[in-house]
Amino acid sequence: MRKNDIPAELHDRYGLDRNPLRVVGIVLVVLAVVFASVAIALQFIGRGPHIELHNTGHKVLSDSQVRLDFRVHGEPGVELECTATAVNDDFAEVGAQSWTWTMEKETEVRELVLATSERAATGSVEYCVPTS
Repeated sequence: MRKNDIPAELHDRYGLDRNPLRVVGIVLVVLAVVFASVAIALQFIGRGPHIELHNTGHKVLSDSQVRLDFRVHGEPGVELECTATAVNDDFAEVGAQSWTWTMEKETEVRELVLATSERAATGSVEYCVPTS
């Protein structure tokens, strides 16, 4: 059966008058929709709670201790793993500590007394991230 054997009003029904540019356009629209759907899904899948850490100060207490003050904003009930370091005047690490704790409030103001091997010049909490 040839194209001329089918009435003109039925050509579109059977795909005989399809424009290749129209097919390409449809494929591009479908790909754009799939891409947008995947991008939106990735925004919600696998995201943990958002945690904000702010170092608010430090105080050298002695040749073997420094107090670090920090604030954490996040979700109550989230268990966090945190790490803190202290450095001397030459920026050599003189103290470090890692610990886990569970947030009880949305914003928590905390302090940590960090043991050092010599007098620290400064120190900070490097990170606090959810454990899972």
